[in-house]
Amino acid sequence: MTVGGGKRIQPKAPTGRLWTRDHRPWARQIVFALCTGPSLASPSQPRTSKHKATDDANLLAVILGKMLNRDNSKAGLSTTRKFSEEEKLGGLSLKPLSKKLRAEWLLRAIGKAKERDVYPATRAEPEADEDQDLLDEIFFHLTPGWDGGDEDDPNWDPSDRKLLRSTLAAAARVSRAFSKHALDGLWRVLEDIVPLLRILPCTSSRSHIRVFPDISDAAWARFQHYALRLRELKSIKPSVPAHPSAWKIIVRRLEGAPMLPMLRRLETSIMRPEWPVLLLLSPSLEWLQLSPPDDYYEPEGFSPETDGFVNSLVQHISLPSVPAEIRRKVHTVVPEASNHILSLGRFTALQDLDLYFAGIHVGQQTLQALSSLSSLRALRAHVLLHTMPSTASFRDGFPALDALSLRGTAEDFLKLLRALPLHKLTELELKSLTRTSVEEYKSFLVSVRSLIPSGLTYLTLCPDIFTRSRAALSLAELLEPMLSLRELRKLSCQFRTYPKDVSDDDLRAFATAWPKLTSFWAVYNDHILDRVQPITIAGLADLLQRCPDLESVGITTLDIGHLPSPSLVRRLNNRVWELAVHLFVGEAEADLLVFALIVDRLLPCLQVPHSIAAKSRRREWTDRLWDKVRLLVAPLQAARRIGS
Repeated sequence: MTVGGGKRIQPKAPTGRLWTRDHRPWARQIVFALCTGPSLASPSQPRTSKHKATDDANLLAVILGKMLNRDNSKAGLSTTRKFSEEEKLGGLSLKPLSKKLRAEWLLRAIGKAKERDVYPATRAEPEADEDQDLLDEIFFHLTPGWDGGDEDDPNWDPSDRKLLRSTLAAAARVSRAFSKHALDGLWRVLEDIVPLLRILPCTSSRSHIRVFPDISDAAWARFQHYALRLRELKSIKPSVPAHPSAWKIIVRRLEGAPMLPMLRRLETSIMRPEWPVLLLLSPSLEWLQLSPPDDYYEPEGFSPETDGFVNSLVQHISLPSVPAEIRRKVHTVVPEASNHILSLGRFTALQDLDLYFAGIHVGQQTLQALSSLSSLRALRAHVLLHTMPSTASFRDGFPALDALSLRGTAEDFLKLLRALPLHKLTELELKSLTRTSVEEYKSFLVSVRSLIPSGLTYLTLCPDIFTRSRAALSLAELLEPMLSLRELRKLSCQFRTYPKDVSDDDLRAFATAWPKLTSFWAVYNDHILDRVQPITIAGLADLLQRCPDLESVGITTLDIGHLPSPSLVRRLNNRVWELAVHLFVGEAEADLLVFALIVDRLLPCLQVPHSIAAKSRRREWTDRLWDKVRLLVAPLQAARRIGS
């Protein structure tokens, strides 16, 4: 069996006792293979899908039994079906597998185990720590990730989260051996705080949840038992709002302790009243994102009162000693919870603070407070520094800062960059809200380049609309100040308008300056020029060859009206899984079959549908050209996989 980078694991001969302590590393490797994407069917013995599913479930059930030191005869497992060593080990082909399929496999195994009473509910917890490690490994891979996508699986469907949760719920009911690990996975990530609130004695309707004022010690202990499992929470808009009295009852019961003492990641919205924000906060947080409610829109941001409250709150959780003025501001907004916030202390574990879309303006006082957090490495905010003197400095703070994402004016950007310690900076995003000419923006980039380190690896530039200008600088000429960033891995230029198309010459200049790029995006969001001079297939191919590590590419235009013969296009070996094109030029004359053959030669790893059905629960494919091309590329990739 090959694992990781092709290293072959040599199994030892089985002994009388299945999965003895000497075989733990072997067991762990097989569990790793099962959870990261194997196909259990042996290539040398092809079987029908029906038989394969049965054998897969049998084999996984056997492995689960072996992991807990269960002898086949004692476990009641059938031994009539003999698995060869090749099928047990050598037949495990590490191919990409979605969490959905992993969940289906484990669910089948759990069903067989339950049916055969492999793990009776009366069985005690496994004694060996290694058993716990192996179960942790399995259920870790079945835990739904952060809502909004699964980075390990580009074809992830959000509805698959339901299958993962049902799998964990089924596993929790199999036995006490599975229950703890399954419940940990089930409660680790939540997209709504309501399921946790419903554990308390309460009444629930479509309009709100009311918590009973008298919570018994047993009911509160049960609530805390589940609250301790929660690690990540996305609570933007609760499915059922909690009545304000519910939060007041909870804060009295907390007695200054955090409601979610083990929470690591929180994304929540700022709304009136601010009770949910305050009680969801925990000093254990490492990642915190505040945003406005989904239905909120105000170009100028929140009211001055809310803006001041959020800034005071951020200062409150950052400073080692909270000034009386800040305490008073928090107390004015939520008097019943001010002592609770004070008792939480500093959030010394905070590493990533995202206020980018919060609708508030971060000023000098808040930045000064944040500078005292020794663990803070990433800050995303809309800065407003017109009152900050040019001599202000935060160079004695922000010791771990390596990522900045800023909205504001070019003047405020330069003022802040001069005040910050940037020697560790590797990621920088600048979204300008002031209109400038192309020449003025290039001058701004010259100033930025003089302040940032040469080791920068991630750069995003989002200027506002450019004013009319006599000169028509190419994109390479505009970004010339940044071409000296030789370690750049990711570049994203998102323009609302630009006076000149991105050309093949621009791509060649970028690829020459930044050969280590893994992501390149240069797109116009609002406006495409009337007289388009698009990127050619040859120019795209040149970029892919000069930047062999590319994985994601986004360009504004691509000429498909003049396609070369596919046989003349060199077959490349790269890892690009995503190509986004805003406008295809010449699509009326394009032969999509020829274009699909070219795309398959240039982008062998392009993300395409893994299956094509007449009807699908996923969104229907549209008539867009790129969707058609990807559908044509899919069978080409499938034929290549089958042939190999």
